[in-house]
Amino acid sequence: MTCAEATRNIPLYLYQELDFPCEERLETHLDQCPPCREELEKQRAVLRAVESRQWPVDPQLLDACRRELHSRAASVTAERRSLRFRLLDWARSGLPVMWTWRPLAAMALLAVGFFGGRLFDRAAPGFEPALLRVRDLSPSPGGGVRLVLEEVRLRTLTGPVDDDKIKSMLLTAANDPANPGLRARTLDILKDRCRQKDVRHALLHALREDPNPGVRLKAIEGLKPFAREPEIRSVLSQVLLADDNPGVRTMAVDMLVEDMQTEVIGTLQELIPRENNPYIRQKSLNALREVNASLETF
Repeated sequence: MTCAEATRNIPLYLYQELDFPCEERLETHLDQCPPCREELEKQRAVLRAVESRQWPVDPQLLDACRRELHSRAASVTAERRSLRFRLLDWARSGLPVMWTWRPLAAMALLAVGFFGGRLFDRAAPGFEPALLRVRDLSPSPGGGVRLVLEEVRLRTLTGPVDDDKIKSMLLTAANDPANPGLRARTLDILKDRCRQKDVRHALLHALREDPNPGVRLKAIEGLKPFAREPEIRSVLSQVLLADDNPGVRTMAVDMLVEDMQTEVIGTLQELIPRENNPYIRQKSLNALREVNASLETF
């Protein structure tokens, strides 16, 4: 990554809008480039200064603006230029070109995109709809969790994981489609509470549906203590037959054969003829032999 590319990506990095590969390339560049690190700190200081201000917003005005924006966006045809490019043109032509305004311009564009893309989002109970999004999280002392929420501006919410609002936001973050890293860290925190039905449901959903293998690994790891439950065993069987990640499938077969039950036999018999992974194949063969089951389906 060049310095010019790094400078363009720093505002997106600060708002955690970069995908994993781009974020890793930027961080590698920042580790090796003092001028770009200085640029990052300057833009971070501007962001903190903006966030430190209180910006009162009339809820009725905000709602009216969102409705108007949604109405106008819906009327744009495929041939017309997107709102994003019109905003970029406006920013290039109307904003001062001084270097110090660049971070503010980028933040303004990101803010417009955030509100336009989340007009009808549902927030957690106790919060105003469409104003809230989990942007980051980390463990806090005492077994709690520290959440960074995005409303009109970023703010931090700290509390125990079992607090209703915290837990609701964590379950929302577990399904954030834009940030697999956030989903993985969320499941890592939630997995210790897998005895709770809603948490277990979130892990099962991630194991079945999440496109990121790292997130699926976190989910299956959290479900391991409950591998004897029929619902979980059913999902494990589906994962063993269909998941494209060998690490996820390896954990699935280990969990299934550890407590060999009748319904697993059919799954292993179906798996063996098409399995190319030596470990998974051998594990399945050994499990079938131990219960004197046929190695073939009939």
